[in-house]
Amino acid sequence: MLRGSEKLSFDLLVVEVPHDFDRLNDLVDPDKNLVSKLGVVVVEIDSKIAAMLSGLRVPSGVIVAAKAAASSIDVSLATGDVIHAINGTPVDTIESLRSALDRLKPSASVVLQIEREGRLMFIAFQDE
Repeated sequence: MLRGSEKLSFDLLVVEVPHDFDRLNDLVDPDKNLVSKLGVVVVEIDSKIAAMLSGLRVPSGVIVAAKAAASSIDVSLATGDVIHAINGTPVDTIESLRSALDRLKPSASVVLQIEREGRLMFIAFQDE
C-alpha cells in the first residue's frame, strides 16, 4: 500500500467466519433428520437455533440443512429454507412434517409455506 511516496506493508490474518447454516451440520443426524419424501435433511427450530438465525420472521418450523442426494420428488427447496406449514397445517417438528406427508393421498397437490431469506412464500408440487 502506498501512502504518499512511502510504501507500507501489513501482515493480515485472514479468518473464515462460519455461516449460520454451516453450524447446523453439527446438529444433523442423517438417520433422524432425513425427510425422504421431500429429499431434504431438516433440523427443528428451537430457541438455540432461532438465536443462530438472524432475521427469522417466524421462530418455529424446521430448517433445511441439506438436500438429499437421491430423491423421487423434485421440490424446489434450498438449504436455509424454513418449512412452516404443509397444506395449511403448521409444522413444528420433524415428526409433524413426516406425519403430514404420510397422510397425503397419492398424486395429491401439496403446498408448503416456507420462509426464504426473510420472505414468506409458498411452494406447490404434486406428491408421487
